Amino acid sequence: MKTDHTPEYMKQLSGKILEINLKTQSLKMSFLATEDICHSNGTIIQGGFTTVMMDSCMAFLVMELSDFIYTPMSIDINVSFLAAGRPGQLDCESKIIKLGKSIGFASAELHQEGEMIATASSSLKLVKIEGSQKDFLKDNIAKDAKIIKA
Repeated sequence: MKTDHTPEYMKQLSGKILEINLKTQSLKMSFLATEDICHSNGTIIQGGFTTVMMDSCMAFLVMELSDFIYTPMSIDINVSFLAAGRPGQLDCESKIIKLGKSIGFASAELHQEGEMIATASSSLKLVKIEGSQKDFLKDNIAKDAKIIKA
């Protein structure tokens, strides 16, 4: 039996990878926000959780594209909050802007019910991963993901 190495924060957000597109260098995820991560009497998602959703989507894309040789460490992350996120499902898509040998740049958009609620861009330091991590996503949050080959 395989061990679930999904981080607790990803379990809390019910994060799932829906699609990995190697051709367009993009990744789509879904999340489920509960009142537990909201303020204003449980009605508005706290901004840090919104940021975590987009940051994770960008990081998992870099990990996939580097065949799990690298993990991205955020140098910076710039977030624009465009509308209030509410409890319920959210969809995120990340894209690579540029991926170099040691630095990468990515962006993400977070939507809820067809409305864009936040965007992010990030500069990422690519750090070699110790040990094999290849099955981390495929066995857990990406096990049902659609994979589009280059």
